[in-house]
Amino acid sequence: MPAEFQFDLSWMTSREKFRAKLNEYINVLKMTRKPDKEEFTMTTKVSVAVMFVVGVIGFVIYLLMDIIPASLKH
Repeated sequence: MPAEFQFDLSWMTSREKFRAKLNEYINVLKMTRKPDKEEFTMTTKVSVAVMFVVGVIGFVIYLLMDIIPASLKH
C-alpha cells in the first residue's frame, strides 16, 4: 500500500485490525470480475511461458552444478 494511504493503526486492538484487513480483502473481491475468454487465454499463455522459462533456467543451473564439479574431479 502506498505511503499516502497508510493510517496509524496503533490504537486499534488486534481484533479490530483483523476486521479492518478482512474488510479490505472483501472490498477487493467485490471489485473483481470474471475475465472474458480472450483475457483468460492470454493470461494462461503468459503463465505457461513464464513457467517454461523458469524451468529451463532451473534445469540449466542443475546441469551446470552437475557437470562443472564432475569435470573438475578429473
